[in-house]
Amino acid sequence: MKKIWFVRHGESAANAGEATRDHRTIPLSSLGEEQARAVSIIIPKPKLIITSPYLRARQTAAPLMRLYPDVPVETWDCVHEFVYLSPRTCTGTTSAQRRPRVIAYWRHLDPDYVDGDDAESYKHLLQRIHQTIDRLRGRPESFIVVFSHAQFMRNLLLVMQEPDLSPRDYMKRFRKSATIRNGQIVEIRL
Repeated sequence: MKKIWFVRHGESAANAGEATRDHRTIPLSSLGEEQARAVSIIIPKPKLIITSPYLRARQTAAPLMRLYPDVPVETWDCVHEFVYLSPRTCTGTTSAQRRPRVIAYWRHLDPDYVDGDDAESYKHLLQRIHQTIDRLRGRPESFIVVFSHAQFMRNLLLVMQEPDLSPRDYMKRFRKSATIRNGQIVEIRL
């Protein structure tokens, strides 16, 4: 059986409450850097390391890549964070400032809604999750570590646990699903 560990990136500047410019280039905070180092020493040598293209995920993977420089590394766009609010409208804001929009988005429960041409719908997120599962199933490696993001990981777990729900039902369940802490490892088996 294939073992896959998903690792949420360490604390980012946005998680620490800072205003951010580009969601793709948000760096780790100093605590996040410590979390990245700590998580790297508890992960046994994988056969493959996969990372989201977002800076905070790549920075979290970096200590593990330094520890095992001979392990292949791939960047998969399909494991990036769920971008449901238009990043253009969020530039220079903090998570606290975005909170009312986040609440409104999840209350609306519309899996087809797209907040702007630089955002994605919930259905698109589900497509990326299925693409990720299919790609992982097709890999020959027995132990893979994937550095990703909380909302992506939480939704992936929902799909793995209950593969036949409607997109709207996944959205309902997501808001009640368990949180995933920065640096937390979640194991899935395929």
